[in-house]
Amino acid sequence: MSPNINNIVLAAVTALALAGCATRSIHSAGPGNYPERNEVPIAANFPTSNQLKLQAAEHWRRVAQESAEALVKGLPRGGLLHLRRSCNASGCAPRACETTFTRVFHNDFLTALVGLGYQVTEAPAANALIVDVDAQAVAFAPNRPQYRYAGRAVQLGPGLWALGDTSSLIDPQGAEARRTAGWDTNWFRTEFAAGPTPRNELVVTVSAMTPAQAYVARSTRVYYTADADAGHYFCGGQDPARARTWTIPVVGECSPGRCVEAAPGRRQ
Repeated sequence: MSPNINNIVLAAVTALALAGCATRSIHSAGPGNYPERNEVPIAANFPTSNQLKLQAAEHWRRVAQESAEALVKGLPRGGLLHLRRSCNASGCAPRACETTFTRVFHNDFLTALVGLGYQVTEAPAANALIVDVDAQAVAFAPNRPQYRYAGRAVQLGPGLWALGDTSSLIDPQGAEARRTAGWDTNWFRTEFAAGPTPRNELVVTVSAMTPAQAYVARSTRVYYTADADAGHYFCGGQDPARARTWTIPVVGECSPGRCVEAAPGRRQ
């Protein structure tokens, strides 16, 4: 290749490199690094948070206790409460059903309210606040991403980083928790639930209202549930996301003998 051709190639490469330098990079460092106009909003993640995973009936009892404690913060002390079962809900509430969880939770929640000093009746009373429990199971897509604890970044030198996999568990009083006897490499990670990110979650809402249907206290909490235990939370004992369904749309004039069934995606 002649020197002139080499110079031309070098000049072209240099021009492309300069053009690349002049082009504003597009990345997730902040809104200013994106074009001024986008066709749709940019998908972003929420700040990382922890969500408890229900894996035992004892966990249900704790949820009931915490829900009761949160609810009574907005109630007068020692009042009379009417706790309705979920299957008796009416008005604008969605169609309710009893599941293994709602049956156990009802009893645990009742026990917690009585333990907090409230008189609770399951029959309507004129001077009682009405307490409702709504437990909604939600199934998301399988194989949800899981970003687990991976230590902390440690700089070994300029531009050279490593992950230091050490940590300390801190108790509610701020003191470092003692580690258990024996050598356990997973001791520092016991706060994280084992297994993949569950596809099933549970939204538990407890409400207190006057006989005139005015809300006076309300609490909502969200939990993961073990996918293998989905039957405890869904109506009929089955995760609807796992059930096979078919939708056969009917189009055209539906007078006798003239209904036409169209396959999905096919126009008649």
